[in-house]
Amino acid sequence: MPLRLIAGTVTLSAAIALSIPTAPAAEATPADRLPCRPGSGPHLAGRDLTRATLPADLSCADLRGAKLDGLTVRSVLTGADLTGASLKGAHLGYARMAGARLREADLSEAELYYADLRGSDLREATMDDSSPYYAHFEGADLSGATMARAKTYDAQFDDAKLVGVDLTDAFAYGADMRRADLTRVKAARAKLYGATLIRTVLRQADLSEAQLYESVMTGADFRGADLAGADLRDVRDARLTGSTGVPRYLPAPDPSCEPGGGQDYRGWDLTAVTSFPGDLSCADLTGAKLDGLDLSGVKLNRAILRDVSAVGTRLRETKGADLRGARLRRAKLGSADLVGANLSRADLSGAALGSADLTRAELAGADLRDAEMNSVTADQADFTGARLDRAYLHYGKYRDAVFRKAVLTDADVSSAELRGATFEDAEVTGLDQDFAKDLDLSGSSSRMSTGWLVFFGIAGLVVFWVAAGLVTVRVRRRRAARERAAERAVRFEDAKSAQEENVTRLGEAIDSATDRTGDVDWNAVLDAYDAAKEALARAHDLDDLRDVETIVARGRRALDRRR
Repeated sequence: MPLRLIAGTVTLSAAIALSIPTAPAAEATPADRLPCRPGSGPHLAGRDLTRATLPADLSCADLRGAKLDGLTVRSVLTGADLTGASLKGAHLGYARMAGARLREADLSEAELYYADLRGSDLREATMDDSSPYYAHFEGADLSGATMARAKTYDAQFDDAKLVGVDLTDAFAYGADMRRADLTRVKAARAKLYGATLIRTVLRQADLSEAQLYESVMTGADFRGADLAGADLRDVRDARLTGSTGVPRYLPAPDPSCEPGGGQDYRGWDLTAVTSFPGDLSCADLTGAKLDGLDLSGVKLNRAILRDVSAVGTRLRETKGADLRGARLRRAKLGSADLVGANLSRADLSGAALGSADLTRAELAGADLRDAEMNSVTADQADFTGARLDRAYLHYGKYRDAVFRKAVLTDADVSSAELRGATFEDAEVTGLDQDFAKDLDLSGSSSRMSTGWLVFFGIAGLVVFWVAAGLVTVRVRRRRAARERAAERAVRFEDAKSAQEENVTRLGEAIDSATDRTGDVDWNAVLDAYDAAKEALARAHDLDDLRDVETIVARGRRALDRRR
């Protein structure tokens, strides 16, 4: 070592030794007070100490603006004033820094594991990429600090203040943040799973895409917090009232939940949401906008969907849901579970309800004009006052259903089961009844008068048979056309389901692929996967589905082929 450097080191060490108080420093504990006034110890403000040998005790030292980059610090720093100091990459594992002043200090990439920072002032400090795992921050003030990508897992933040802290992409799983104030915290994509958030304040926090599963959230305040895409599986005691954004995963609702007792999305425009939690049972979506969404994989049992706008929306599990006044024009409700659902006054014109279960459903005053309802099960359903003009009820089951005052002009109930169904005061002009079982139209009416029936009865045999022949041909053609259309629809749905499974299996094959060496042309594989999903979404006929199959095959070849 050069003589000048040795002399400088000795001089600095001597200066530090002379400035240390003679009284021994007390060990900081949660119950103890600071041993001295911060900044009243050794005066080392502004010095470059990166090559210095520090004494064992720097309690309450004045280290404002000092430079300790990369230094291994074993000194006691309880109550030290490190305001604006630079500790980039410093080794501070197990450091004793309770009550220290670190405002605007640079601790980026510093090692702080198991450090004691209780009651410290870390306002506006830079702690990006630091490693304070298992550290103690109880009662500390970190407001305005940046901790992006910091490893704070299993750290203690009880009663700490983290207002506006940047925890983007931070690793904070298992951290204890009970009673901490995380107002306006930026924690997008942060890993907070297994954290303790008892009575934690998270108002206006950005928790988008954060991993919060298995966390304890008793009494936590999420008002104004953005939870878009967050993972909340298996969290305990979560009350998300007032939060914004739709989480990707939510804890499973209580099987006995009451309608409206789940998530609150009243009046929300959810059309831009790309990923929904799998179970929104008992959620309140009154007046929400859901147009064009595919919610076939989302459980909405007993959910409140009054007055929602769901034009062209795909729904599947809505058992017992409240859909009064819902706008469901051209909605895709094939095979939907609508048992006991309330669809009174709902607009279902042009909706596809093939094979749906409407047992005991309420459809009083609903608009079902031009609805496709082949093979529907609607036993004991109430269609009182409903509009069913040109509705296709072919092969359906409507046992004990009520069609009182309903309008069935030009509707088709051919081959339907109608035992016990009532049509009192219903309008049945042009109703196609061919092969309908147990149909009793007592009390119904038709605009065709008795005089016209007599006229056709006494008409000449030639005219009668000609007219009958024409009608028969027309009916047969109409029936044949409908049957062909129904068969095409069934084939298309079956083929689409097969291609959906095909695309899903390609995605699973991509996820499970172990070859990440670059021998696989991943661009081609992923392009094919994305193209297959887009083609599937646009598919309108069997030719379109064949294109999907071709794209998937191309993706599989690319996945199996080596460069």
